[in-house]
Amino acid sequence: MSILKRWVVPGVVAVCAVTAITLFSETDKIEADLTKRAQAVLQDKGMDWANISFSGRDGTLTGIEPEKNEASWAIELLDAEWGVRTVSNETEELKTQSPYSWGLVRDDDQVSIIGYLPYRLTRTLPSEMEEKMPGVLVQTQVEAARGAPANIENVVQFTTDLLSSLDNAKAFLLDNTLTITGQLEDGNPADIAKFKAAQEKIAAADLEGISFDFQIPEPKAPEDMVKPVATTVNGLEITRSADGVRIMGLMPSQEIKDTVIDLANRKFGTSVVTEGLDVREGEKIANLGYDDYRRSSVAILQAVSRLEEGSASLTENGLDLTGGAFYGGALEDVMRGLQDALPASVALNTDLRVAAPGETVDAEQCQRLLRSSLETNTILFESGMAAISPDSFGLLDTLIYTARRCTDNRIQIEGHTDSDGDDAANQALSERRAGAVADYLVSAGITADRLEAKGFGEDQPVASNDTPEGKAKNRRIEFVILTQ
Repeated sequence: MSILKRWVVPGVVAVCAVTAITLFSETDKIEADLTKRAQAVLQDKGMDWANISFSGRDGTLTGIEPEKNEASWAIELLDAEWGVRTVSNETEELKTQSPYSWGLVRDDDQVSIIGYLPYRLTRTLPSEMEEKMPGVLVQTQVEAARGAPANIENVVQFTTDLLSSLDNAKAFLLDNTLTITGQLEDGNPADIAKFKAAQEKIAAADLEGISFDFQIPEPKAPEDMVKPVATTVNGLEITRSADGVRIMGLMPSQEIKDTVIDLANRKFGTSVVTEGLDVREGEKIANLGYDDYRRSSVAILQAVSRLEEGSASLTENGLDLTGGAFYGGALEDVMRGLQDALPASVALNTDLRVAAPGETVDAEQCQRLLRSSLETNTILFESGMAAISPDSFGLLDTLIYTARRCTDNRIQIEGHTDSDGDDAANQALSERRAGAVADYLVSAGITADRLEAKGFGEDQPVASNDTPEGKAKNRRIEFVILTQ
């Protein structure tokens, strides 16, 4: 018995240990071989979203499934691979985005891809665009999501081709509406040709189910260019109409003239502003001294910016103001602002009204109107803060007027920042700014349950953050109609 214990039992234990080690070693080899071959099958079919692991001959498929039935197809391929016994599905579905939005933003020698696309397009589009637009820097902030229109690949191909010939343009797809915006130079033969070519491409496009909203203004022919305007106004006259803003009159200094023009650009954005201001250095104009005339000019410009259409005329006889405010609260603000700013010597004569409500529009048209307003102007804030600049009150009044034309729809107010500063701080700032805009709309009578404020920080730029101009474009507020 002692010999058995001393020699036989240890021998059996040793044999068992060697056998176990061999089995474990063989299992590792089997798992490694199956994993390698299975991963090669997935890669060969372009399924780089999928991962496969094995426990013995049993596989587990993981990853984010980009489209319906992709995981089932992957498992079918793997089941056919020699040595595989079973494959279990532990994948997750890619999120579905609604409303579905995607866009291209072309800014000279760079283009940004924004919004959402099917997974495969997020992988292939950047390189395809680099081939289509040689020398143009392609930046992508696009995310993969389900829910795209059925012919999204044709839409993307058409849009890429269109923007390859437009140096400064933006194409934005919202569900089934493709909006094209941008600027072309008046009097420039090349830009006139680009405009005609773009219209021809759109007319020839075969994108079933997609509607176009082409908002690029036709550039004027050289012979139609507006000539400088000479003033005959002995004071200040500001007129706002569907054709733009006209500022005429006299200024007691170049400094005040520059201030008025700068403020006009901030308040009216890229609207057509025609200026015919003559400087009469040191002169008293409309019986007002330097400081009073400056303060009055700024207040009058602010008042007109908050009118749908209107005119203001400041002379030695006082201020005549006519027009329609977008809502009752705006009219009260206009009157209060003028009364606070104008000297007591200036007689205030007003013929103001609240503009008649616009016709009710559907969600698609409402989105186009909101986006059109924000394409030509930007909601401004005090630097680094969520306080809305008074220069943007007129723009917000316009957005409120539009929001009242689609009362059945909810609106998401999106805040965005540039990349300066800390990520977390930018996220918080974007949320506060979106909230401030929502509060402004609520104060004007838009019900709070129609609004959803959301901040995106610096995560969704529409231009490069490498230039001041690009950063300015990225600091923005967007309005998005939410589907019911």
